[in-house]
Amino acid sequence: MRTMTTEAPAAAPGTAGPVDPRHLTRLLAWMSPGFPIGGYTYSHGIEYAVEAGRVRDRESLVSWIEAILLHGAGWTDAVLFAAAARAVRRDDEAALRWAAERADAMRGSSELALESAAQGTAFLSTVGATWPPVGLERWAAVLADTGRPPAHAVAVAVVTACAGMDPGAALCAFLHGFAANLVSAGVRLVPLGQTDGQRAIARLDPVLHRVASDALAADPADLGSRAPLVDWAAMSHETQYTRLFRS
Repeated sequence: MRTMTTEAPAAAPGTAGPVDPRHLTRLLAWMSPGFPIGGYTYSHGIEYAVEAGRVRDRESLVSWIEAILLHGAGWTDAVLFAAAARAVRRDDEAALRWAAERADAMRGSSELALESAAQGTAFLSTVGATWPPVGLERWAAVLADTGRPPAHAVAVAVVTACAGMDPGAALCAFLHGFAANLVSAGVRLVPLGQTDGQRAIARLDPVLHRVASDALAADPADLGSRAPLVDWAAMSHETQYTRLFRS
């Protein structure tokens, strides 16, 4: 079992180095809620958590998403993101297949699997049709050969690695986009005001940097999750009577 660091580094040393401005603008575009991958249609089970009274205000929303980042899909996706990016940088197709297969399998419910696979597929397709980095076609073919839809984290890792981006910066951007999308779902569902949403994102920012830093240094044995209540909410959402979100 891994040991998480207790505080985020002051300037996140070892997490993200200096970012090329050209990389920065692409990361801002690719992780934007306006990037057409349908992220706004997924709540990662938060819709049921609100229905069940588990998430009812800003504090409980932050706690719920923090648990996802530290112990649920946030952690597993971060470890597999780091593994996939490393595989591309090292020209290791077998290692990428390993990461892709585990990313596809490690989902607590059918809706969470859909959430990841649909966004990953859309991300690869959209980047490929707009500003594909050199080498993306080859690595996309490796993913296709697994016979599995690409998980969102793996798709972003492959694209950013092909683009030569700093893996720490790319992973932080991915986790920020993931957390911000969940906050946006909570703002609409609880409901909360937009300022409360930004307060929630500010509270989660050091958490995602900590997760990214630990994931970049993680061993494959550290892969795993321990967020059963999140999985319960996601599974319960599948039969929820009234639903706005797909997960």
